[in-house]
Amino acid sequence: MVKKNEYFPQSVSHPGATLAEKLEEMCMSAKEFAQNTGKPEETIRAILDGKCPITYEIATQFENVTLIPAHYWINHQKGYDDYVKRSFIGARKHRQVAVEFEMA
Repeated sequence: MVKKNEYFPQSVSHPGATLAEKLEEMCMSAKEFAQNTGKPEETIRAILDGKCPITYEIATQFENVTLIPAHYWINHQKGYDDYVKRSFIGARKHRQVAVEFEMA
C-alpha cells in the first residue's frame, strides 16, 4: 500500500479575504464590484465577511471582473471548506477523548 503525503495547514482563510485584497488592488468598492458582477451587494459583503461560500456561478462572474480564473476561486473555497470540516471533526474527536478520559 502506498502511503499518501498530505498537508493540513494550521489555518486557511476564506476566499473572501483574497477577494478583499484584490478589490483593494483594483481600487474597487464592494458596491462597484457587485454592480460589475451582477450580484447583490449583500452577497458580496457576505463573501468578504466569510459568511457566504463562492459557488461556481459566482466564481465565473468574479473571473470576468478580476481576471482570476473561476477554478482558482472554486479551489480556494474547497480548501477552506475542507479545513473547516477537518477542524470540526478534530474538535469533536478531542471532546470525545476528553470525555472518555474523565470516565476512566
